[in-house]
Amino acid sequence: MTVPGRELLLDATKGAVLTLALFLAYVTFPLVGLVPGMIAPLPGIYYHLKRGSAAGIITVVVTLLVLCAMNDLSAALLYILQCGVLSLLLPWFYHQGKGAARAITYAVSINFVLMVMLTVGYAAWSGFDLQGNILKGIETSINQAVAVYEKQGLKGEDLQTLTQGMHQAGAVIGRIFPSLLLVALASIAALNMALSFRIAGRFLPGLPQPESFYTYRNPEALVWVVIAAGFAMLLPYPDITRIALNLLIVTGFVYFLQGLAVTLAFFRKIAVPGLVRVIFWLFLAFQPYMVLAVAIIGIFDIWGDFRNPREKNL
Repeated sequence: MTVPGRELLLDATKGAVLTLALFLAYVTFPLVGLVPGMIAPLPGIYYHLKRGSAAGIITVVVTLLVLCAMNDLSAALLYILQCGVLSLLLPWFYHQGKGAARAITYAVSINFVLMVMLTVGYAAWSGFDLQGNILKGIETSINQAVAVYEKQGLKGEDLQTLTQGMHQAGAVIGRIFPSLLLVALASIAALNMALSFRIAGRFLPGLPQPESFYTYRNPEALVWVVIAAGFAMLLPYPDITRIALNLLIVTGFVYFLQGLAVTLAFFRKIAVPGLVRVIFWLFLAFQPYMVLAVAIIGIFDIWGDFRNPREKNL
């Protein structure tokens, strides 16, 4: 059925207004605005699913034009790289029959490559030292945090230990920021896809729903990337070990997702009480070793196939 142009423009306008509200909250209120910033792609994705690609494109273009009209080119660029590309590509790949998981993979990969190309191009053109500025920003944040703890009465050896630990963590972040950026993009994409289909399931009953997260599984060949990166970490070459470390973080994240799918499928199968589920999520949020354990479950699911146990021959 052909969608009347008036309805399409109306929905696209709604999408642009909602997107602007979420994104401007993000850039205006750094901490409180983090949540609306993460779901800023949501209106564009939803109206793309509802009205087609034209509505999604209009939503993104209008949002971009308004940001440019506000003479905030940095915000406009941030919107495109963090929200706009995902708003356009996620529903487009899904409509091409790629499924939710592959749509997220393709959209995030293109978005990340675009970020790298623009960053490298800008650095080559202007002489901008990306690594130096990242390390400088981390150092500034650490110094501010240390000053806050010092004002709160932390002194002596305790303050020195805390400062040393924060500097060590900052050095690690300086090495792994590419993988952290990729993981953040993937998390934003997955969150917006999940919310889009949750809303669409209520208001667009005819829209085909994506595959269940309970069945999520990575390609079996991906485990060789983990093995190769692990061995590469043993080499005495800093550049190679840095690349290997970033690969381990990215692959560890996707195997964490597979382990999470296995765990939640198990919870559903045995009807785990809600309180136990809450405790599980709290452990994931505050205990890094729990995250590692779930990722290990995801890796061993390749061979164990925990969601489809083999029947024993009697």
